Amino acid sequence: MKRRLSWTARLFIAVLLVFSMAMAAFTTARSSLDFGLEDTARSLETSRGRERKQQYEYDEAARQLPLTRAELEEVQPQADAAAEEVRQLKEQRKALRAEKKALEEKAASGNQPEETP
Repeated sequence: MKRRLSWTARLFIAVLLVFSMAMAAFTTARSSLDFGLEDTARSLETSRGRERKQQYEYDEAARQLPLTRAELEEVQPQADAAAEEVRQLKEQRKALRAEKKALEEKAASGNQPEETP
């Protein structure tokens, strides 16, 4: 004997199928949102840690800046003197090279036999 399902049973099965699909979609969406939320929280914590580190480094640099400026004021005259000495030595080298070239030309012209007309 074949027995047909009543309209209430069919309606109940349809409602259960729709509810099951909705729960599956909700579960998938919820897990995706939970993952995104957890990822964002980790990213935020990482950014806050980076910010703390950068603030520490900034504070450290700001603390050492007056010491570095004082050291620069102390060493700058020596650096200027060294730069001036280098400039003078380069000028001297240039003059000595010109003198050497002139002497070599003079020596080369002195070593060549002169032609008599």
